[in-house]
Amino acid sequence: MPSKTKVDGSNVLYHYLQKDLYQNDIWFFQMLIAKLVASLGIWFRPSLYQKIPILRPYAVRDPTCRKSTNPQGVEEWGCPNNTGYFRDDNSLIKGIPSSQIIISPLKDLYNGRCIGNDFVASHIWRSIDPSHSDKLLASHDPFTYSFVPNLVWLPKQVAKLTDREGSFSQIYLQALSTKIYREVSVSPNLQPFIEQAWSRLSIPQIIPLQGLPKENELSFFDDSPSFRQNKINDIESVAVAIQKVINHKPLDKKVVSSRYTKGLGLLSPEALEPLGNTLMEYVIAIQETINNEKPI
Repeated sequence: MPSKTKVDGSNVLYHYLQKDLYQNDIWFFQMLIAKLVASLGIWFRPSLYQKIPILRPYAVRDPTCRKSTNPQGVEEWGCPNNTGYFRDDNSLIKGIPSSQIIISPLKDLYNGRCIGNDFVASHIWRSIDPSHSDKLLASHDPFTYSFVPNLVWLPKQVAKLTDREGSFSQIYLQALSTKIYREVSVSPNLQPFIEQAWSRLSIPQIIPLQGLPKENELSFFDDSPSFRQNKINDIESVAVAIQKVINHKPLDKKVVSSRYTKGLGLLSPEALEPLGNTLMEYVIAIQETINNEKPI
């Protein structure tokens, strides 16, 4: 007697929506996906985007950094690549808002709570605009890997629906992110970094922004001064460490991780100089933005 095939309950919702419902009632499928994404996605507040638009500008995603995916079977998470960027597997991203309170219209589900298990830090744009590059994934580019408009936290089952390149759910997320952030006023100091990031992303034109949810209908992580300062201190510590290596000075404390600290010291000043200069310019731009901020 042949063995009975079992159904995996953790994947039922995804397969039903992506296959059965999509094929049998595409209009209802799109309305439901839009509702799930808008209601259950958690974003960073635009006020954070105004001050620190790129949260980990020293990091890029590298799928070969973990032992299980490394061709040599070696654990290399945190090791710098040959230009000094921290090689990550999304670990640096997913934990960023873990301590932040959620501000949400979903009073009984989200509001006043923090994210727990089975939330995914989703990159809204998977690919770089072909006019900018025809080879690079957005997560492999330091301007877009931790760019605030490219990040949203979704429950795992919903996040899976947004992974398909060119899918309605992905395009809807991109349009919604564009509405939330693209027209937010940003200081002239940070404008060059903002435009570098946006220039790499294709803005969808098929979903009218006027029909998308308003900001007060969405969920956001609280943007506290201490949270912002921790992020600034983190970026500044990397910038200072790289400048030390460039100036042939030893690193006397850990920078992000032990592997990153050790690896930076092994790179040449010439290799680190472009990243070092960019990070110092970014830190100065952030500090000037905050110093010049006017009360609203």
